Amino acid sequence: MATKTATFPRLARLQESIRSVQAEGEKLLARLRKDAGKLVSRDQRKVLEALVDQARAIRSDIQKRTEKALRAIEARGKKLLSQIEARTKKGVGPLVRRLSLPSKDEVERLARRLSALEKRVDEILSKSAPPL
Repeated sequence: MATKTATFPRLARLQESIRSVQAEGEKLLARLRKDAGKLVSRDQRKVLEALVDQARAIRSDIQKRTEKALRAIEARGKKLLSQIEARTKKGVGPLVRRLSLPSKDEVERLARRLSALEKRVDEILSKSAPPL
């Protein structure tokens, strides 16, 4: 009995064409998978780059906010310090007056006056001292 391909040459050609189309289809599918893999990795890279950009933006924003907060804290600290100094002066002033302590100006005036008196005493002593 003769083979089917020998009896039906058209069938043999059709089978060969189908095998060829199948082989080409498999090659095309393999290439498609490879290209799809590249696309996925490109998309992943794009997503990663977007995430890195977002992280940088967040870092920059946090840094700016931190600097702003530090400036605000410093300003509040200075304001609080000046308020404390003012209140202290208000509270200490009457206390010093009650204690009858001399002020800084009074002490400086006394020091200048004492210095002037010392000069006068030195002058008087130098004039009245007998020559050697």
